[in-house]
Amino acid sequence: MNARISPEGTSYNFYNTLPPDYFNDKNSVKYRFTTFKDVALSGTPRPIPYEDSYQDEILGYYGNYKDYTLYVHFPWCLEHCSYCHYYHGPMLKSQEIERLMAAERQHFKMLDEVVDLSAKNVRSIYFGGGTPTVIPADLLAEAFEFYSGRSGKNEECEFCVETSINTLRPPKIALLKKYVNRLSVGVQSFNDKILKILERQHTGAQAVEMLQEIIPHFDNVNIDLVYGLCDQAIEDWLETVQIAIDIKVPSINIYRLDLREKPNIIRTYRESPEKFPDEILPWCMYNEAKKILEKAGYRENLIGWFLLPQVKDTIVYRERWEKQTPCIALGPGLHNFAADHFYETIQEHHNYCTAVENGTFPIKHIARMTPDRQLVGYVLSQLKSNSPVYKSVIEQRFGSEHLDSFMDRISNYLQWNVLTQSGDKIEIAKEYHYILEWVLQELISTIP
Repeated sequence: MNARISPEGTSYNFYNTLPPDYFNDKNSVKYRFTTFKDVALSGTPRPIPYEDSYQDEILGYYGNYKDYTLYVHFPWCLEHCSYCHYYHGPMLKSQEIERLMAAERQHFKMLDEVVDLSAKNVRSIYFGGGTPTVIPADLLAEAFEFYSGRSGKNEECEFCVETSINTLRPPKIALLKKYVNRLSVGVQSFNDKILKILERQHTGAQAVEMLQEIIPHFDNVNIDLVYGLCDQAIEDWLETVQIAIDIKVPSINIYRLDLREKPNIIRTYRESPEKFPDEILPWCMYNEAKKILEKAGYRENLIGWFLLPQVKDTIVYRERWEKQTPCIALGPGLHNFAADHFYETIQEHHNYCTAVENGTFPIKHIARMTPDRQLVGYVLSQLKSNSPVYKSVIEQRFGSEHLDSFMDRISNYLQWNVLTQSGDKIEIAKEYHYILEWVLQELISTIP
């Protein structure tokens, strides 16, 4: 494999230990940011449609856990971004918004009554979407008060809300200040050309102005920045990263474009795939961004998450990934999971609400977590957390036969020095952080 020069004057030879054909058939459409769902729905047996007879099984998942994380969904946005594949819909009438939010609260109460969530320790409360701050301030305040009052007794609980530049108005900012200690802002880029491709409604200048206003008022402000887009030069990408550094954003998540079938941008790919980069250019984008972030004092906490020293951790993902703390998700089309279980809620919001209003848990299907799935889930959780996989843990939890099988499945990556082994620990080499998702996809594909 020849070294690629980009940006000008920089030679990228770090991938030369990979076989020459490693990136064959790897592209934006096949790239995936892997989640626990990918593990749970791979292999056999297939997911089982939920019925009330499975209720005791579902409730039994929570008996052995004293901690949990809470996710509350707001599936509405002002804008329909060209790349977004998450479940969301257009803004509804106020009555329908209130109905869904009431159903989510009732869903929580139903679980609380039978598994005593109030007695457990909530590690994080995450309001995601969609864009939670798109709804009226009084409804948002009602939601914040409900969940913080019932689940926020832990002083170290990370109370996080996703937001967008165009929904941050003085009344909403004042409300967020009262409850939130981590604010996650969907910036994506400071380059107006890229923002247009993404169909975002804010400009780069508006994003800078808003971030400068809000950063002093929150313990942690995170922004998401995307690379690997069509017509995105590496110079433009690094300029965006540098702007984030210059305004001292405490937490920066850089992530590779993940092209799915539903978002609008797939049409651009189908018509002009040559506009999208191969896998080497995004790798260069990742590594060059990492260099300038670390030079500016950021550390890579989780893979792709860069934090300034004043930010201790990204608790919500540390808990879900490395610690495999249960994630209880309220709302339509969501994943509930931990090390030993996975189930998904009903997708369409009207059906979700109807199920809850009828006193039924709003579950679409469950996936039985076989030992093979649990093993791959453990490996995914550790590596995405930038933490080692421990062979002793695999042997203790799954047995020596599963450990031998796992070592055989990763033998190529050990040979290529993508994964390194030191005593009990297996880690992903720093120069190969970018290809972690490709490694995980291959490992998931081996689930029987």
